[in-house]
Amino acid sequence: MRKLILLYSISLFIIPAITLLICYQIHVIYYDLTSIPFIDGEVSVSLIGRQEYTIWVFRLGLFLYALTSVLFYFKISNFFYSIGAKNKFKALSILANFSLCVYLIALGKQESFYEVLRRLSIIFFIASMYINHIYLIRMLRFLKLEKKIQFSNVYLLIFYTIILLMTVLVMIGLPWVNPLFKYPDQLKNIIEWNLLFLTIFFYIPLSQIVKKF
Repeated sequence: MRKLILLYSISLFIIPAITLLICYQIHVIYYDLTSIPFIDGEVSVSLIGRQEYTIWVFRLGLFLYALTSVLFYFKISNFFYSIGAKNKFKALSILANFSLCVYLIALGKQESFYEVLRRLSIIFFIASMYINHIYLIRMLRFLKLEKKIQFSNVYLLIFYTIILLMTVLVMIGLPWVNPLFKYPDQLKNIIEWNLLFLTIFFYIPLSQIVKKF
């Protein structure tokens, strides 16, 4: 079980990172774009994912990510149950990744219904993963205090830093939830890229803790 959890946790960073890198490079080739989206926000994640040459790569990669995410949370949920820690990771992972799949299905469709659906589903996905990360940190901290698992406090500091940065980005981007609010596109894109990076980077220090299970 530990080896599968380790494999899934590493994959949850590698799969979306490679998917976005491939889509971005294709976008650069076909649309003659040179930018650093984390800093300048010239393009959004959805923009590079919904183009004719990238949409199937983007969908396939993130559908695979969603499947891996569900498998990961099911496995880690079972592990926690095996050491006497009840949790809700299975239900939370299904809800979060279902919303991601809805977003991917609606991606590239122009009707206003799909535009609203994309907005709602991506908001729900981000909020769900944000809650998942906080919940997982609390669970790990509790199990460490109970001496059921052992790992360095350095990892908790890394997790707290990630959550703090995510919280700042969520607060800055919160007005975007209101479709009537005129939110600057470049700022929205910068927040989107950095928030997504922090969401998947979370699994790197987590994979190191899994080794110590």
